[in-house]
Amino acid sequence: MGDDGTASAGPYVAEPAATSDPAPPGVSVSAQAVLPPAPPVPLDDEIGLDDQRYGVRVINKFYGQVHAAHATFGVSAGALTTPALVGRLRPADIGHALRYYVRPTGFAAAWGELTGSHLVILTGEEGTGRRTSAFALLHEVTGRTGEVTGLSPAMSLAQLVEYDYLRDRGYAVLDWLGERRDGAVQEFDLGRLSDRLETAGAFLVITTEPRVALRPGAARHVVAWHRPDPIAILDGRLRDGSGRPLSADDQARIRQHAVALGRPAEVVRLLDRLPQGVEAALDEVEKTARHRVEEWFGQASEWDELLTVAALAFAYELPERTFERVHARLREIDREERARQSAVDPELVGAPLVIQGRRGLHRDGGLITRQDGTTLDDDLGDERRIVLVAASMREHVLRELYECDYQLWQPLRTWMHEMAANQDLDTRLQLALGVTLLARNRSAAGEARDLLSSWAAGSAAKRFTAVSTVSFMAGDDVLAPVALRTVLSWTDGAGQNCAMTAAMALGGPLGIRYPTEAERWLWHLSTRGQRIRVMAVRSLGLLFCSTAADLDGSVALLKRLLLRLRRTLGAAVNLRQHGQAIEAVLEVLAVEHLDREEPMVAYLLRLRPAATASVGALWAEALRSLPHRSAAIDALRATLAALARKPIADQVAGRLGEAVQAEISPDECALLHRDLTWALRGPFGEADDSRLVVTALLTALTRTTTRPALR
Repeated sequence: MGDDGTASAGPYVAEPAATSDPAPPGVSVSAQAVLPPAPPVPLDDEIGLDDQRYGVRVINKFYGQVHAAHATFGVSAGALTTPALVGRLRPADIGHALRYYVRPTGFAAAWGELTGSHLVILTGEEGTGRRTSAFALLHEVTGRTGEVTGLSPAMSLAQLVEYDYLRDRGYAVLDWLGERRDGAVQEFDLGRLSDRLETAGAFLVITTEPRVALRPGAARHVVAWHRPDPIAILDGRLRDGSGRPLSADDQARIRQHAVALGRPAEVVRLLDRLPQGVEAALDEVEKTARHRVEEWFGQASEWDELLTVAALAFAYELPERTFERVHARLREIDREERARQSAVDPELVGAPLVIQGRRGLHRDGGLITRQDGTTLDDDLGDERRIVLVAASMREHVLRELYECDYQLWQPLRTWMHEMAANQDLDTRLQLALGVTLLARNRSAAGEARDLLSSWAAGSAAKRFTAVSTVSFMAGDDVLAPVALRTVLSWTDGAGQNCAMTAAMALGGPLGIRYPTEAERWLWHLSTRGQRIRVMAVRSLGLLFCSTAADLDGSVALLKRLLLRLRRTLGAAVNLRQHGQAIEAVLEVLAVEHLDREEPMVAYLLRLRPAATASVGALWAEALRSLPHRSAAIDALRATLAALARKPIADQVAGRLGEAVQAEISPDECALLHRDLTWALRGPFGEADDSRLVVTALLTALTRTTTRPALR
């Protein structure tokens, strides 16, 4: 992978030859977003294009108001607000991360290691501020003016050694996933990496959890990282919404609360809330919710009420009748499980009371209530929804539920597997979000991983649920690298369905988080068997669409795609490989914007002229391929039709024609001009703006410039 964010010719493992595989997603989330009608479930258990596009759209819209403590979920303007962690990192994102930064103990040692050997590895538990410290170190060592590039956490040390570093550039591998090699081998590669960086004049900071990434014996360039003093973070920043210093009493309350929090990210959130008032900063509602949940689980409750709370944790904020159905099914599964166990052990007959109690569903002191009805649409009217008394209770409920024993979790697992295949999309999405919040509890990570692996290999509905879960995980700083590691484990050796699930997941929010990694693996998966290839090609187009909120990211993706296309065409040994590469590119050129009735390429060309050269080069390669010329011309017609409805359309079309013309030989240009003249002779009617667009494109193709020879 090059410094401009371009990926290397293939994924980080050796690409297998093309095969023919056999055919055979707490937080209060509003379910009231206006969405298009869900497509019907295909009879052949495949996820069609409409389903896949709908999945990306609904995941983006489904992210709602954040209530979970420490969560970073969020969507703005239809896209994840969480920044990409791979490729050139935006200075604004780095500046935002450093807004309250203070140097913790160990900063001097890390600084010395980085300046001396050009490499440092910050190892520590999640929540110690490793990521922000990596940015701070790189800012210091590059003079606060150098660019920072994020490298994939899936890269091995050997691959990091081979990376093409640029002088005076800072690089970061955030939440490195590690590798399963002997510590002595890792030690050797760390020495090679340091030498490589010193020769290149670049600097690299790696952050990781030691038990995940480093083996015993690998100790070079490692600095143990610890939390900074929370009081140091607060010093000089305790001001109200008008910028005036807080009173001594309020400062004392804030400082006491910060010490109890401890985690840098929590203290930063406390400071961010200060302009809203001291009470908002102290987050008394959140503390009250946590205490109330702990008190409820610590006291008495009937078994059936415990089942109700468990059902609500994973089937949250659903219409009352929908919740009643899924809750009833959990009770049925529980009775069946107890009946099965009673045949083995008669003492298990009846409903075992894990916690004895008297609270009803809506009695004082309970956790569950009904939310006032909200208008769903003109036909259905209003319907109440089942919720917790406070939405912030959901994550705390899940944490307490996981501490319950086998008698609860055995029927609950069976029920969750059924829920994952439920025909109701909201039900599956709420299940996915519940599993995501469950995964935030480190001790429950294995449970979440097992559920995901089972669903990824299952039916279309279960695969969609797995993708939804991964997409929600991608919106969380802690869970994003876990989601990436999980999805990459599905790409090879896990079966056809898992590979298809991985391809679908990489085209959504996870791909936004790790764009170069997603593009790399989707390109690889597009060379696999037919079912996997179809899903991967679609996801590549949807990944392009998902960058609409960050058009600079769209431009970067096209540049990487062009580089990969040229490498593939240059190394292709048969027509099949050539055709697969062109088809993947055509999907990107033809894909419709998720929220606008125009191709994504047309949208990008209008708003980012810098993309024209890459778009033109991609179209030139597609148009010069005879088997694909017809499809390429159809995609071009759709783009020109969309451009014709916008201002300065002729200028945009002219630039596009010049970009195409610059990539083909005179003979090819003459043939292309002839074909396009015929194909575009009246594509949009007789409107003047339509003729102007076509004329501008064709005129640009006839200009005489130096062109490359026919390849």
